[in-house]
Amino acid sequence: FLSFIFCNVSFAERVTLGFTGDSCESFNDGKNKFGKEFDDMFESEMIGFLTGYNMYVAEMDGNTKRMKILDHNSMDYAYSNITEYCRKNNEDYVFFGLIDYYNSLPN
Repeated sequence: FLSFIFCNVSFAERVTLGFTGDSCESFNDGKNKFGKEFDDMFESEMIGFLTGYNMYVAEMDGNTKRMKILDHNSMDYAYSNITEYCRKNNEDYVFFGLIDYYNSLPN
């Protein structure tokens, strides 16, 4: 199990850590290979990414006016959104799909 967690962080020159920084191709492969275990692990990363991005927006603005309502949709909906994004954009990166999803949320 631990090798599963760290398998995608073995490269020395990473600018992101975890599955949210991987390519959609790697996301799709991990989802197919590990199934529910991957789904559960990625959901935690997705929540962390969206929360961190939301806080980054507030920090850059110096206020909370543009922060998004992260629980506007269910986590299942958010996860299905990124799953569909990566299915359609296999050559893209997961975090671009998460940013697209973030931008679709209300303030």
